[in-house]
Amino acid sequence: MEELTLQELQQASLGILADVHDFCEKNGIHYSIDYGTLIGALRHKGFIPWDDDVDIVMPRPDFEKFCQTYHSDNYQIIYYGNDSSALAAFSRVVDCKNTHYETVRPWTKQESGVWIDIFPIDGVEENAKQYEKRYNRLKKMGKVAYKFRRQNHHKENSDSTWSKLMTAIAPILGLRGKLPAWIINKMVNIMSRIPYGSTPYVGQCSCLDDGPIQFPIEDFKEYVLLPFEQYEFYAISGYDHHLRQLYGDYMQLPPENQRKPKQSWIHFYKKN
Repeated sequence: MEELTLQELQQASLGILADVHDFCEKNGIHYSIDYGTLIGALRHKGFIPWDDDVDIVMPRPDFEKFCQTYHSDNYQIIYYGNDSSALAAFSRVVDCKNTHYETVRPWTKQESGVWIDIFPIDGVEENAKQYEKRYNRLKKMGKVAYKFRRQNHHKENSDSTWSKLMTAIAPILGLRGKLPAWIINKMVNIMSRIPYGSTPYVGQCSCLDDGPIQFPIEDFKEYVLLPFEQYEFYAISGYDHHLRQLYGDYMQLPPENQRKPKQSWIHFYKKN
């Protein structure tokens, strides 16, 4: 199989995003492009030139509706609700027809290819310390789930002794594969404990990279269309405040040595 170039990967991701956008519009589902994808829309009117993934977010009620109803002739949704081997507390819409992926950190035992990430947005505590405590609990559970992504693959020399031990005994701890799914479902229950809209703040707890940031729910109340490549996609109306909470001056280009794809360990291929 021939490996996709960065530009081909972006175009494959763009096709998935366009399909998801159409489905959401037809079914009254709110979504917003976010993270690097949102920065790309504002700073480049499309992809950040070196970006290799697409991220969108949905309020938990919209996320649940989307996951349970999304269908497409070209793509499929894979998440913890329809795949017990999916080691992520969010969902992905995947192109399995035309693409294939290989990695030392597989996230599902299913056949998969180019995807876009869909993260739920949940209600969070008004008290920042209470939210931080819950977030840190989720982060510890997420680290265990991450170990299972590598249980049948080689150990890197840079791994700590603890990490190597966890990787080695993961099949035993797996209890015939039931423990990883239990961890993810437990995380989802903890993440969605506070109903969306029941407090003035929301957060993204399914991908635990940014810390326990409390986003004002007001930033998520309305949605606007932003140009992205040859399309327009939705973004939360409070995108400027939202991105400044995450990144500071997001319109400033990073140093040249940081302008690299994030997922260098993942290789995507065209199917023959």
